[in-house]
Amino acid sequence: MVTNPSNCRLKRCSPDERRENILAVATEVFTQTGYGATSMSAIAAELGGSKATLYKYFPSKEQLFEAVLMRGCGAVLAALEQLAEADSDDPEAILADFGTRFLTGLCGQRSLDVYRMVHAAGLQFPEAADMFFRCGPDRAGAMLAIVLDRLARQRGVPLRDPRLAADQFLGMVRGKLHMRVAIGVMAPPDAETIAGTPPMPPASLRMGCSRAEPHLFAAQTR
Repeated sequence: MVTNPSNCRLKRCSPDERRENILAVATEVFTQTGYGATSMSAIAAELGGSKATLYKYFPSKEQLFEAVLMRGCGAVLAALEQLAEADSDDPEAILADFGTRFLTGLCGQRSLDVYRMVHAAGLQFPEAADMFFRCGPDRAGAMLAIVLDRLARQRGVPLRDPRLAADQFLGMVRGKLHMRVAIGVMAPPDAETIAGTPPMPPASLRMGCSRAEPHLFAAQTR
């Protein structure tokens, strides 16, 4: 049984409130039941409304699931978008902040629920895994690639493959910590633990971009 998070019945809410309530309930149903076993009928029943109302907002289970993923990944991506738009030319500070925000978001409960759900359903329902990758990891990598390309241009050095550098860095940030948290070996870390987790040291930051462009930090190391 899923607890309706907002106690908002579909007929008594504004359109925005209804949509948010649908996503909140759908997230719980998908997480508890799994992507394959979840039906629109089950979600409508938990919402206390009709399937017709649910389909008005989301015409298919696939579209609803994608919206759930966007909502789940939003906690991570919103903070990264703010940082990506910041006007700074200090690569070490930007990458340290980006890495901290990224790992903090990944270890949040909503993000963990979505990750575990997709991991469990991915082999049987590859479309679910594909949606997750597009909504989360792919967008984060694209954001960081833009930041790295901007930093390289500001320093007047060619960055041959910004996306490679971004993917290397984000993979290093996730490291073993995210895996241990995701599979339940350890509890989600607090802010102090995340802040002290590599690759925050400068040497590690440089390593994350070294293959794609070893000169990105050149102006700071002379």
